[in-house]
Parts: sequence; C-alpha cells; structure tokens
Amino acid sequence: LADAGIDMPRDWNNIIPAGMKRWWLDPQSPEHGDSGKYFNYDPTEAKALLAAAGYDDPSSLKFKYQYTANRYGAAFNSVAEANALFLNDIGISPEIEIQDYNSVYFTQTFTGNFTGLAYGYETPFPNGGAYPQRYFTDNNLNHSRVNDTELADLTARQQQELDEEARRDLFHEIQRKNAEKGFYFPQQSGAGTGFVAFPKNVNYNDRRTLFYGGGTESIPYWWIDTRA
Repeated sequence: LADAGIDMPRDWNNIIPAGMKRWWLDPQSPEHGDSGKYFNYDPTEAKALLAAAGYDDPSSLKFKYQYTANRYGAAFNSVAEANALFLNDIGISPEIEIQDYNSVYFTQTFTGNFTGLAYGYETPFPNGGAYPQRYFTDNNLNHSRVNDTELADLTARQQQELDEEARRDLFHEIQRKNAEKGFYFPQQSGAGTGFVAFPKNVNYNDRRTLFYGGGTESIPYWWIDTRA
C-alpha cells in the first residue's frame, strides 16, 4: 500500500496495545510527554543514562537475558535476538539463556521467578484494565514482581472510575509512568488482520473485539442474511 502512495501510519504499542484505541496512549504523541523518548532507538542517549547511573563502562554491567525459542515462532525469535544486539550496541554483553518453554520459561520466568532481563509475550486481554492489573498488582503473574505504590494506586483507581474520560486519563498516566520508570518495554513480534466484504455476513465488522473476547462479545452477534 505504501508503494502505491497510500499513507500507512504505523502505530506503536504501549503497555496498552495500539488496537485498544480507547485507552491506548500513542508513544509518538505529544500527550505522552518526556517519557515518550524511551520508545526510540537511541544508543547515544542510552549510554548517557548508563553513565548517569554510574556505569561509565557499560561492559561492567552484568545480568542474564532470557527468553524461550521453542514456542512462539520465527518472528518472535528474531526480535529476541535483535534485543541482544541492541544491548551490544551500547556496550552491554549479557549472559544469554535460551530456555525451554515447558520446563523453564512458562513455569519460572513467566511467573516472575527470574533475575535480570526477560523477553516474552503477554496474554492478550479483551479489556484494557487487565493489563495494569497484571503488571502492577500483587498476583502470581506479575512478571517483573513490580511493587510500585504509585502504579498500584493508579491501577486501582481506573478499576473504580465510571467516567470514561477520567478513566482514560488514568490509563494514560499509567502508560507514562511505566515508560518513565522502565518496568516493561512493549515490542511487536507479530500481528494479524482480517476483513469480510460478503454482504450476507451481518455485523462482522461492526461487532468485533480483541483476543479472547470473541466467543462472548463478537460471534453471538454475527448472523447471515439469507435475503442478500
């Protein structure tokens, strides 16, 4: 499409996926504020941040980088490998551990039982509120074992807020604060799309939701118009 001259905007995921437009905060937008800069690939700035943290020699920073390579496919594995190269670009050479999904990654790393840096998929939720609840509250799948009072409070407040605009503001603040504090860094390892133009399929494009919500929020409302 881009080669045909059609504008192809590329939305970047935040910890709320770009597909959830109602709650998503665009990392490339002015509304994200100063923390939006952390989504950019900037080795020079990364080295400056390391120096400010006391690591004038980035190679002195030692930690393990872990992911699984026998579950999610080639695109995921390529991004996982690229992450290690990004670290190399700023002088960091982590210990790389490629984990078996069933015996190590899912039972240990996915549940937050690891040290260092981990890369993996997040469960796709049908509602935006499930993401900060997973990331920032006391639960068995808080992957990074984040215990941050400010983000926990924002998460609780968005769950209780009934005004849509006010709740959106809370979601946006959660995304700004996560980027500022650097707990989770969203990446894109795969995507899908679909459409239907057959006139008999009624409500297919009007009643759609994301991920696991399809069985209850989409499919029951589709029907075939036998008159078409």
